[in-house]
Amino acid sequence: MLRILSLTFLILLGFSFAACNGSKAFSKRGDKLVEQGMDLEAADAYYTALVKNRNNVDAQIGLKKTGQKALTRKLETFIQKKSFGETKEAVYAYREAVDYQDRIKNVGVVLTIPDMYKSDYQKLKAEYLLSLYEDGTALLEEEKYQESESVFKEISKLDPNYKDAGKLKDIAYLEPLYISGVDALESDKYREAYDHFKMVEKKDNNYKDTQELMEEALTKGTFTIALLPFENTTRTKGLDSKITAYTLDALTSVNDPFLKVVDRENLDKIIEEQKLGLSGVINEQTASNVGELIGAQAIVTGKVLNYGTEEGRMQKVKETGYEQYKVKKLNPEDEKYYYETRYRPVQYNRYYKSSSASISFQYKVISLKTGEVMLSKIVDKSVTDEINFADYDGEVSELYPSKNGNLSTNRNDRQQLVSLLNGRRELQSTTELTGNLYNQVSSSISGEVGQLLKQVIQ
Repeated sequence: MLRILSLTFLILLGFSFAACNGSKAFSKRGDKLVEQGMDLEAADAYYTALVKNRNNVDAQIGLKKTGQKALTRKLETFIQKKSFGETKEAVYAYREAVDYQDRIKNVGVVLTIPDMYKSDYQKLKAEYLLSLYEDGTALLEEEKYQESESVFKEISKLDPNYKDAGKLKDIAYLEPLYISGVDALESDKYREAYDHFKMVEKKDNNYKDTQELMEEALTKGTFTIALLPFENTTRTKGLDSKITAYTLDALTSVNDPFLKVVDRENLDKIIEEQKLGLSGVINEQTASNVGELIGAQAIVTGKVLNYGTEEGRMQKVKETGYEQYKVKKLNPEDEKYYYETRYRPVQYNRYYKSSSASISFQYKVISLKTGEVMLSKIVDKSVTDEINFADYDGEVSELYPSKNGNLSTNRNDRQQLVSLLNGRRELQSTTELTGNLYNQVSSSISGEVGQLLKQVIQ
């Protein structure tokens, strides 16, 4: 630990020496530039020297002189622009001077701006802000929102608390979104309206009647889907209820505020309340009546076509490897003992087993308004798990692989053998595989229905 700390200290010390040497080099460069009358360039060199080493006294003295000259030139530009009546240019020239003063202060050198410049700047800034404010409000009244927002943003940059410029800037941003939302709502483009109102709400949730209009768009655009139980055409019992449950999870996981799902349990309650029954296949003739009954625009139904699981037999193969060992030998020249590494062929076992599960089912989304099949998909999914491992009764740490019938000490070959020896020995159960299968099914349905909704609800 002490050696590591010492090494770290030496490395840091090396960096420190390098920084100091670099700082001195830039400081000397600044001195030469001063001799040549290039004060502005010299100021940059001294500044770089201080960035590398804040304690460089020569650079501090040099930057104090040349930096003040550079600042004075920037202030002269400010006065020049002011004299020519270029108010905006003068304001930004002064701000550039202040930015330069702040940058130099960050390396420990303080430059001064005489009070007379500050006083002139405050007067000019007040004139310029008033001019901007008048332009911005005029553009806002003309409903030129983008140009108006740009003007109020500039005001906020110069003076964040200037009058009500901040509020007007927000209005210039929010009003066009609000208007677009209202227009979309009136055109029955509920998703577009909702998205616009959502952007307004994110900025100001109390802006006008945004909340009410957003709820109106959501209510009018809501697409209700009723989920009916799937039909099971296989010999495996219970698949219909499982696939129905996963389909319900898929539908409720669709990230769309316009989707409302009615499952069979709630569907039965509605039907019971109406003292009616629902039986048979829903088709074009019955779809409209069912839609009115349950207040849905579509149903999801389908059937499980095929399902199967397969668990393979464990396969065992004997493999040849080599076990490393040491032999103690005497060196006749110096009569000292040493150990010689040798390898002897050994046998180890390699095991392989796999299992799989697959399902095929069809589902449909049927419009209860027209009886049209809006979406029809046959989904085929399968998952597989496998184990591949090795077992050795001897000293595992001394085992080496065989390649082409010969000993291999290649690092990659050895790592592959180590991976086999440490390999997983338990397969996932068919129940676990089926669960993974259903999750894939759920994801597939969720994606397809989500795309359908984006097409249906504009």
